[in-house]
Amino acid sequence: MTTFVIRHGRTALSATYQVNGDPAAAVPLDEVGVRQCAVHRGALWLQGIAVTVTSRFPRTKQTAGLLLGGAEPNVVDPRLDEIDYGHFEGGPWLRYGAWLREHGLAAVPPGGSESWYQATERLLVGLAICLDLPGPRLVVGHGLLVSLLLALRCNDGPPDGAALPEAPYVSPLRLTDVELRELVQRGARAGG
Repeated sequence: MTTFVIRHGRTALSATYQVNGDPAAAVPLDEVGVRQCAVHRGALWLQGIAVTVTSRFPRTKQTAGLLLGGAEPNVVDPRLDEIDYGHFEGGPWLRYGAWLREHGLAAVPPGGSESWYQATERLLVGLAICLDLPGPRLVVGHGLLVSLLLALRCNDGPPDGAALPEAPYVSPLRLTDVELRELVQRGARAGG
């Protein structure tokens, strides 16, 4: 089976590198994000998708709906949510990144509920659960999820939370079940 993991389409916040880790905040796709989805709608890689999994965030559900002609996601899984940025919510990612470098990946940001390590562990568990679903699968998540997978794919060591590769919008990362299982295990061994 195959799983396609993508980052949601662009939003006004993501375009300016502002963080949003609160699923209650209504942050829809901007015009560019809607166009990004339109480019992929009907693409060969979307044909035959059996299950669509998203986070609780409106932008992931909107992306899935635009890609699949308005269809609602089959599964909404909070384990795929973006990291809780705490007091950094709505601010520049660079401010959170500087704090992360100073305090470490195991520190919980002020006002937050999880560390970077805890968030990445949660994301990996959410991905592992997808292996039990019929395929092919479409997982629409956030930049952290895709960046983490890209880093794990390129490196056996622990990913650096402050220096992950930037995840492209609505660009499918195609993973076989064997590859997905291996990346989840590699992430667990790396401590994130």
